[in-house]
Amino acid sequence: MNQRLQRLSDQIQRELAVLIRDEVNDPRLTGFVTISSVKVSSDLGYADVYVTIMEPELNDTMTKTNHEESVKVLNKAAGFLRTELSHTLKTRTTPRLRFH
Repeated sequence: MNQRLQRLSDQIQRELAVLIRDEVNDPRLTGFVTISSVKVSSDLGYADVYVTIMEPELNDTMTKTNHEESVKVLNKAAGFLRTELSHTLKTRTTPRLRFH
């Protein structure tokens, strides 16, 4: 990955962390979402966003179905997040977001 793509990935990671924390208010998203990494394609068409989701209670464990449900919620909100992200990025186009 070249330096430009790395800088863009880092910026998307920082901005998405704030947007998910402040703007996504879906009750199905119960855990604390942490963005592990972002990989932007070389043509800037897609950004693969890898997330880790932790449950708010210490005794609760994140099951695979809970994680999959949370990723579905984030993928449903991807259009909204992409629009909000486009206001802060200084690129001609904003990559489409895919959460994993």
